[in-house]
Amino acid sequence: MLDVIQISYFEPYADDNFELLQLFAPHAKRVQGVKGIFEAHKQAAKIAETQNFYVIDADAVIDEQFNFNFTPGVTEEAYPGVREVDCVFVWRSRNPINDLLYGYGGAKLFPRKALREAEQWNIDMTTTLGCPFVPKFQVSNITAFNTDPFNTWRSAFRECTKLASAIIPNGDNTDNEYRLNVWQNKGAKRKHGEWAMLGAQQGADFGRQYKDKPDTLNLINDFDWLKETFDDAI
Repeated sequence: MLDVIQISYFEPYADDNFELLQLFAPHAKRVQGVKGIFEAHKQAAKIAETQNFYVIDADAVIDEQFNFNFTPGVTEEAYPGVREVDCVFVWRSRNPINDLLYGYGGAKLFPRKALREAEQWNIDMTTTLGCPFVPKFQVSNITAFNTDPFNTWRSAFRECTKLASAIIPNGDNTDNEYRLNVWQNKGAKRKHGEWAMLGAQQGADFGRQYKDKPDTLNLINDFDWLKETFDDAI
């Protein structure tokens, strides 16, 4: 089986979710406490022993119907002239607040070589690494980010910044606008739902305001800045 690696950064729920992950992938590994999303993924690539490897976020609660059996082919093509082993695959996840189903927070499968050689990235890891992107339509997990007000707000803020700024290459603006609307208006009665809606609204504003300033947009990957912004927002 391919390596399965959970990436966590001091989330209080990471240990429980890792135990659950091991029920599906007993050989799963962890990258813990590495500051920076890019740096954490680089560390995951460093410890990976297989040519391609899965990355699971700390807030992912694996769906009971999911498994890690998919292995990209060396000769099979994802697109004409593009081998599967050279692609990034992303599965869908279910949002616990607004029930959206898409790639946000889903399981990801990376080519190890591309991540090891990467020197920079542009805000969104999966779509700007330089590898062809392949969406998978099976649901891999619930993205259980709504554990407390800050983590809920942070997750919504980051995602809606990406959607509103259209930073993701080849993204569908119609899909982006639909998802933004749902993020901002649905789920108030769910656990920490109001914090998700607030983060979504503020993230959408931030993304639109700074859509042409990638250095400023990249602040969404600075968790210290996010905590300061959250504290100011309340």
